[in-house]
Amino acid sequence: MRLLIIDDDPIDRQTYRRYLTSDHANGYIVVEAGTAEEGARLLADGSYDCLVLDYCLPGADGIAVLRSLLDSEGGALAVPVVMMTGHGSEAVAVEAMKLGITDYLTKDCLTELAFRRSIRNAVERFSLRSALREKTQHLEKANFAMKKHGEEMERFYHTVSHELKTPLAAVREFVALVLDGVAGPLPFTDQSKFLELALAGCDQVARQVNDLLDSARADVDKLQLRVVAIRVDQAISLAVASVQKLAEVKHLVLEAAIAPELPMVLADEARLTQILGNLLSNAAKFTAPGGHISISAKARPGSSEQIEITVSDSGCGIASADLERIFDRLYQAPNAGELSADGGLGLGLTIARDLVQRHGGRLSVESRVGIGSRFRVTLPALPLQALEASAGAISG
Repeated sequence: MRLLIIDDDPIDRQTYRRYLTSDHANGYIVVEAGTAEEGARLLADGSYDCLVLDYCLPGADGIAVLRSLLDSEGGALAVPVVMMTGHGSEAVAVEAMKLGITDYLTKDCLTELAFRRSIRNAVERFSLRSALREKTQHLEKANFAMKKHGEEMERFYHTVSHELKTPLAAVREFVALVLDGVAGPLPFTDQSKFLELALAGCDQVARQVNDLLDSARADVDKLQLRVVAIRVDQAISLAVASVQKLAEVKHLVLEAAIAPELPMVLADEARLTQILGNLLSNAAKFTAPGGHISISAKARPGSSEQIEITVSDSGCGIASADLERIFDRLYQAPNAGELSADGGLGLGLTIARDLVQRHGGRLSVESRVGIGSRFRVTLPALPLQALEASAGAISG
């Protein structure tokens, strides 16, 4: 350990050197300076693990020396400092501490043990403070990078919204007009089939764009909910209607079972419909023609304060190795394309889980390959007394 002693009294310097060199458990290399100028030159020429600084020096005091040692960038001392004084005051000690010294010792009551302990503590504490400062700077840089990334994501979804959704909606509208015969009859049957494929393609791209936008909004915490008291069966009916056509095309049996007198929930109805529609759509995609899909809602067993909505299918199932990853962004199971031509972007389940969590709920999955999957959404129910209080406030 290299130490620099700046003290104009040679007897004090000799005492400090003796205290240190007699410590055989720790090796010390001691360098001495009798003036502030000589000490500053030595500090500039080499690196030291600790500085022992006298407060009273010829032509300068220890406070002035400390100020000259402050790091110009961070305003911190570049070396741990133990200040020594023979006739200091509390005000001097406070000022020195403010400038970052590690310890402050008085010469008239100094002992060898206290001096050694102060040196060791100074080095250890300075090392910890330096590590903390470095970590703080690293976190600040990371925070700045995340903030910049968030701003870039926000610009991204604005660009997608304006540059893709608007022309896509126009294309879809014109295709629909031609398909409906508004622009005149279609002379060939194949033309209608091609236009139906084009229309389905537009809808597929629109869904994927919406998924991208929702994912980007979630990243910058712009995914907002309009929460009100709603009935779960309304959201289920809307979600079922959104996949009815796909179920009919694949000849799937689609059933809904809703327990009577379910309590209401505080939720964004559009977002809850999106969650359930996403789960039903996945079930329809990955279930072979002639298969079975069901959605049910009931009070969670053993708890009247939660509602459990389950989407089950008789599809291809998910391997146990993939169950932990299916909610990861952009992840698609290896068999994702076997039963579905529309593999999607791998964002639907990520968004569904995020939305469920924003509602204070939980989304879980159980699955067996070749048997099917069961996705379970658990949401907090709205207590009856809270609903009555809300109704009373409105009527009042």
